Amino acid sequence: MNKVIFLFLGLLFSAQSLSITPYKGNYELYAETVMGNLKIGTAILNLEVNDNQFEFTTEASTASVWKALYDYSRSEKSIGDEIDGQIINTSFRVIEKIKGEVKKNYEITIETDKNYAVSSSGDEFEIKPGLLVDTLSVYLALSNDMVNKPNESEFTYQVVDEVGVNYLQFKLDGSEKILINGREIETMKVICDELQLILNLSVEENFQPIKIHKINGKTAFTMTLIGFET
Repeated sequence: MNKVIFLFLGLLFSAQSLSITPYKGNYELYAETVMGNLKIGTAILNLEVNDNQFEFTTEASTASVWKALYDYSRSEKSIGDEIDGQIINTSFRVIEKIKGEVKKNYEITIETDKNYAVSSSGDEFEIKPGLLVDTLSVYLALSNDMVNKPNESEFTYQVVDEVGVNYLQFKLDGSEKILINGREIETMKVICDELQLILNLSVEENFQPIKIHKINGKTAFTMTLIGFET
């Protein structure tokens, strides 16, 4: 279960262009099992913006009915700036708990102008010249690019986490209407093959995430929007 929540926390987030009002999104996480589509957790995604600086956070945990079997929570915080239409990360923080015990607690400092990132564990990661984002802010970058580069259909990013740097490619795969709380929402479908991930991002809401579908092993998981607070 911890791997499930970990993957979704890193993947759940897209956001509107940073020139738009900050928001908070509430989501439910479901797993497809032999007993049906079961709700296993919730997440809150929050973007705060002050001038061109952003603070992007997630809070996720298992639902109360599951806590007796597996009590899990994870929080992430990404801090950076929006400069000339680009997302510039400066730091990324993760705290993960299992049954109240801290299992992960690390921070990554990103030095884009020096082409490296350094973890609080002391590990340093060299990167290619250009922008570097973390596993949370990559979705800010994706949303921002979809708004500002409407004629492009593929986006590739250098993404850093506690083990190093990966290159992730996101491809547009047409449009799809999603029914949320009785409302039909027009979305763009985005696929990341490396992560076995499908995103449905709202066209009207500047590509905020409406639905996220991910295959992890033999199980399919879906994160579904409950509602936005703006």
